[in-house]
Amino acid sequence: MGIPSLTDDILTLSTGFLCAGARRVVSTLWAVDDLATAVFSIFYYEHRQQGKSRPEALRQAQISLRSLRKEDVKEISPAAEARERELINSRKQYSRGSVEYRDWEREYKMYARFNRLIKAIESATEEFPFSHPSYWSAFICQGLR
Repeated sequence: MGIPSLTDDILTLSTGFLCAGARRVVSTLWAVDDLATAVFSIFYYEHRQQGKSRPEALRQAQISLRSLRKEDVKEISPAAEARERELINSRKQYSRGSVEYRDWEREYKMYARFNRLIKAIESATEEFPFSHPSYWSAFICQGLR
């Protein structure tokens, strides 16, 4: 039989969480676009709140992401832009180098990046910007239902 070699299939971040006591983990098999991951997460938790099981919520979120239209992404844009503006206006209340400032900076950078990605999708020619499997097929669930 031999000695099995250690591969990344055995030692994954998900395996670490499961061994540490997590009952279930939703993760990806490879790095996925940040905006696609954020939108997927919104869809996933919407389906979970509707009472769907983890595997079914994951499947439905993948379908929703895959069939998301360019116009639907445009609907996200005003809220993300408004949050970025709010963050810009609130910056002066934190002293540079403080924990609060670092938290503010992390959130601001995230919204700024999302807004750039949304603008890129708005100017793209594709009708379904997340239809390629690289955006939606990496998501998996492991552990107990």
